[in-house]
Amino acid sequence: MLQHILNSILREMFLLPVFRIPSERAYERAKEKYKSNLPILSSDDLTCIKALEQEGVFVTSLEALGIPSTPLLLLAANNLLPQLSGTSPSNKKEYFVQATREQILAYPNIFLWGVEEQLINLAERYIGLPVFYHGSFLRRDLANGIQIKSRLWHRDHEDRRMLKIFVYLNDVNDEGGPFQYIPQDLSKLSTQILKYKHSTIRDEVMQSVVSTSHWKSCLGSAGTVIFADTGSIFHRGSVPLTSERFSIIFCYTSRYPKNPHYCKSLFSKNELLTLAKKLSQRQRECILWQWTPTCRSQQ
Repeated sequence: MLQHILNSILREMFLLPVFRIPSERAYERAKEKYKSNLPILSSDDLTCIKALEQEGVFVTSLEALGIPSTPLLLLAANNLLPQLSGTSPSNKKEYFVQATREQILAYPNIFLWGVEEQLINLAERYIGLPVFYHGSFLRRDLANGIQIKSRLWHRDHEDRRMLKIFVYLNDVNDEGGPFQYIPQDLSKLSTQILKYKHSTIRDEVMQSVVSTSHWKSCLGSAGTVIFADTGSIFHRGSVPLTSERFSIIFCYTSRYPKNPHYCKSLFSKNELLTLAKKLSQRQRECILWQWTPTCRSQQ
């Protein structure tokens, strides 16, 4: 609760012109300077970028992505899922169970999938700057009828452009708690109409400005992959009704984040150094950004 209050205070502080204007100028300068260094993508990956820019979401599959370490990701996830299935929420108001830091460290291939060069290239090309990889979050969304927090409509606040990748580990239909979103143009319009800054929006309020016919659900079998700029679109995890949803979420922002206090890794520096032992310099920089002098000067 204390951290939540602190984050709210810092978020409002960064909206003040004395902080916001220099931050925006530095961000724009950095984007312009880095433009010539952006990675070249395949035609398939460019299709993803185009969809993110127009819709805010792109849906594909692990098979279509063809990332070499995917079998290791799935093996690790399948080994960890029984532990998650056997874990009860800490209290009755919880609506998901998430793998702990220790569990992810015990199955590092889940975390390491997120620093595959193809994914870094995609994130960097979309965001327009070198990226900070926040990590991976394996979770079990409970079919308990609770609709609070991320099960309500919201936009994320970490950065101006950001990327989250959702991987379904089981089949998800309309009653299985699919990821839902409102396309980017309508999200922008509803943000203006509602004068939205932060917090969450209930269905009846959202329905007053955006018809339910424009609310989109991402359905799919196990292995479905959803790329989403969760900072630019209203989105939520809908409430699972008849079956639980198992998924992994990977998160990326720039290294010039709009709200740096939200950009913290799940792991300590020493834990990340252990995870990074076999990574390239570029991959290491993506996960160790928080502990670089540049990071400290930006924050």
